[in-house]
Amino acid sequence: MKDETEPSEVDESVDSEAPQNEAPAQGELQARVDELEKELAQAEDRYLRAAAELRNYRRRAIEEQAQRLQYAHEQLIAALLPVLDHMQLALQSARDETQSPEEILAGVDMIHRQLVEVLKQFGLTRLAAVGEQFDPQVHEAIERRRVEDDAVAEGEIIEEFRPGYRVHDRLVRPAEVCVCIRQEGLDED
Repeated sequence: MKDETEPSEVDESVDSEAPQNEAPAQGELQARVDELEKELAQAEDRYLRAAAELRNYRRRAIEEQAQRLQYAHEQLIAALLPVLDHMQLALQSARDETQSPEEILAGVDMIHRQLVEVLKQFGLTRLAAVGEQFDPQVHEAIERRRVEDDAVAEGEIIEEFRPGYRVHDRLVRPAEVCVCIRQEGLDED
């Protein structure tokens, strides 16, 4: 029976040592769990702060964009105010009977040049039309006219009714034009 008791004694000694070894291991594990919980809480806090900052950034960006749109024309309007002032002076001069029609016309011509210069500063350019080949992307054909002159090519613009304009690279208004058609290119109506 000694054989049976010896293993049980060995088992008891192994079992009695295990709880003693587990106590420090459990303490280390609990410390590690506490440390990980603290790191998780910090990570959650950083996440919540970052999410709040992102929401605030988006809100501010939307508000700034709305404000930019609201005041987008402020510079243009400020640049046009002197033109408006000069137009009012021209109207007063036109009502004044001492001004000659030539003087009034000269004043209106100066105002027109001033207006064109202001609009150029903001990227407005007038499209070339007369003498150019018709381009449906920038021209609108209002009329076709038969021309027998060899100096004028088929599809060439021979008259401009209303000028076309671009702002930078974007078409604002197509030019309304009359396009040349050759006599032999016509269908008889």
